[in-house]
Amino acid sequence: MFNTISARQIQREYKKVLEKANKSKEPVVVMANNKPLGAVVGLDILEKLQLEAVLSQALEDYKAGKTKTISTMEELEADFEEMRKEANL
Repeated sequence: MFNTISARQIQREYKKVLEKANKSKEPVVVMANNKPLGAVVGLDILEKLQLEAVLSQALEDYKAGKTKTISTMEELEADFEEMRKEANL
């Protein structure tokens, strides 16, 4: 079960809530009128969620054939050069 906190308590003790979220490595669910309103997550969890989203998108791109295979250093350098040109547009 998640740690929970009232919306009022987060207003009064936001620093403690953030410390708790970072220390416990689990989300702290914010409740209002006995209903979940949102969640506070520590930076470790946020980074993990972002990484999982990037990996999920990369896997989808791979399955959809949106990736390419680079076999040689020359192909890699050419690909980087193409990206540099696109970035400078």
